[in-house]
Amino acid sequence: MLLQYFENSISKSDCKELLNYLDAVDHQEIAPVIDELLLSLPDTNRLDRSDSDAIFKAIHSDPRFSEIDQDAIRSGGKSLRWYYVAATVLLFISAGLVYFKDTGGAGDTKIVSTTLKSPITIEPGSKKATLTLPDGEIIDLEAQEKGMLHVNGHTNIQKVRSGQIIYQAGQGADNNHNKQNKLSYNELKTPKGGEYQITLLDGTRVWLNSASSLRFPSTFSGGKRQVILSGEAYFEVAKNAKMPFIVAVGKTEIKVLGTHFNVSGYSDDDITTTTLLEGAVELTNGKNEGILRPGQQAAISKTSGGIQISAGDLAQAMAWKNGYFRFDDQDIRGIMKEVSRWYDVEVEFRGKALNNKQFGGTFYRNKGIAELLSHLEQLDNNIHFKIIGRRIEIME
Repeated sequence: MLLQYFENSISKSDCKELLNYLDAVDHQEIAPVIDELLLSLPDTNRLDRSDSDAIFKAIHSDPRFSEIDQDAIRSGGKSLRWYYVAATVLLFISAGLVYFKDTGGAGDTKIVSTTLKSPITIEPGSKKATLTLPDGEIIDLEAQEKGMLHVNGHTNIQKVRSGQIIYQAGQGADNNHNKQNKLSYNELKTPKGGEYQITLLDGTRVWLNSASSLRFPSTFSGGKRQVILSGEAYFEVAKNAKMPFIVAVGKTEIKVLGTHFNVSGYSDDDITTTTLLEGAVELTNGKNEGILRPGQQAAISKTSGGIQISAGDLAQAMAWKNGYFRFDDQDIRGIMKEVSRWYDVEVEFRGKALNNKQFGGTFYRNKGIAELLSHLEQLDNNIHFKIIGRRIEIME
């Protein structure tokens, strides 16, 4: 069907089926199949950065997406998310390609297969997290089987698949209970090397990146739905005009009625970034305010509180959720910060000149860390990595 899609020979019904499938598929489950397919292609068929960006823009503007959206709306169904599906289509045709460029050099694409030796195996991150209930009980979600995790008569918590839980209203739920428990918070927390998805009681879906936490009440009450985020998460907020949804990240508040956006606010980063994919977002930090429109990104300084709004790179913002790293002229320290969170390793730099090293590229998050480091070494003969236990030394 993908070939028919790009040849524009696919029927409307088949196109709708394809896009619905891509919208729901778990990319990490199909990654090995994609890799095997792409490795069989001749090198002349591989994509570079400009090719992939051009394809993403073409899919973005494809009128078939809007036609299917309108069909879904008329039938009462859920509108497809073009940006997410477009990224998925791009993954199918290019995600197996691992490329890096040294932005200070010639920028040639390199495909390498060398690995670094390590006495232990450093696995990539996986679906793991802990859930702390209002009474203090801590549930290790990775160790739980699918099924009901907790029932208290007012709220049921169910694990529906690996890496995903859902909050549902129990038979005893009522408004009085909601008012009494509006300050009783749950906390979903991912360690380094973990990620998880949760559906809150109002239907809002949240994807939590590694080394992150989300505090939220079992039930929302009053005039707002407020959650507290540390780290990074992608939100698909259920619409409720009477009860705005607020994400608190440090001193920043992000207010929406129903929208899709990504927030990154790790404590060791200098700025908090919010990237909007759909709807509208109001941002406040002290006396500073701003409004985001689809396709825009806000960078909020943690020191000054200033808000800078610019065009956002949606593919880069959604990369972690879609199962890969995407670096765009990023310095080696920033790259290794993301790598350390996902692979749960410590990073040590040796050499001031490393501050000037910048790279760009795409890499699957389910691949081994040694392969990633080997790609970086191949781009710059002056940079070297050494794996010592769970510590990565970077030197010149």
